[in-house]
Parts: sequence; C-alpha cells; structure tokens
Amino acid sequence: MENKMAAYYVAAFLPEEDGGFSIFVPDIKGCITQSETLEEGVEMVSDALRLTLETMAFRQKDIPAPSTMERAKKKAKEYMKEIGYSSKLEVVYQLIKAPSLDMSPVKVTVSLPRSVLELADSKAQECGFTRSGLLARAVQEFHFSKNRRKATAEGRAKNAA
Repeated sequence: MENKMAAYYVAAFLPEEDGGFSIFVPDIKGCITQSETLEEGVEMVSDALRLTLETMAFRQKDIPAPSTMERAKKKAKEYMKEIGYSSKLEVVYQLIKAPSLDMSPVKVTVSLPRSVLELADSKAQECGFTRSGLLARAVQEFHFSKNRRKATAEGRAKNAA
C-alpha cells in the first residue's frame, strides 16, 4: 500500500485596519474568504480550500501542488501588491490541510429498485456515461448543490445579523 502524506497549503491572513482578516491561498486562484478572528479564519479558509479543490477535481482541472512556505509568501506578496494591499499590521501565514481528493475508482455493490436502475442506465446512455460514471456524477452534483445551498443560507443569516 502506498503511503501518501497529507498535503498542506499556505494561507495568508491579511489583517484589516477596521478588524478581521481577508484570507487567501496563494497557490489556489480564487480561494479567498474573510473572518472576524484568526480562529474563525482557519475554519473559513479550510472550508474554502476544500470546496475549491473539490470543485477543481469535479471539473477535472489541474490542482496545483502546494508551495513551500517561502514560495507561498513570495506569491502572497505579489498578490498583495497586485491588489494594492498595504498595512502596518503583520500578515499571518498558516498551513491548512488539504482534503483527500483520491479519485481512483473503488468497486462496490449497490442494490437499487429495478426501475431506478433502468432509469440510471437510460440516463447514462443518453449522457454518454457509464452507469458508475453517472452515479458518481449524481453524488457529486448533490454534494455541490447542497454546499451551495448551505453557503447561501449562512451568508443570508450573517448579513441579516
């Protein structure tokens, strides 16, 4: 069995003059969030990283390997210059564990009602998928739509507060 080490990405926590943090992962374009505290920020950026990497894997996009701390800091400084960020407050860097994205197939046995199986086979053929491919895609779609609904609801609740 192959021993795979967990991957960690560097997150840059930019302190805002009026409090809180803007947070981004220099290696993953678009992986950005914000928080009121460092503790909340670690949780928020962990969620943002997981969702971003899962989406990239789902869309079969190349996922960049994590940079060293030194390289990530250099990328962060370039990005901060690009967006015009300047502050006398010190930027905090934190390692964030990447989620497991093992996309290798695993053979399983499932039981479905015959009518559901026939529907799945029909839909798979229509879409150019195998039965397994269709079922995997359906689970991923369900997962992402559920997370979008949750994030939207949390955003509304936070804005209402």
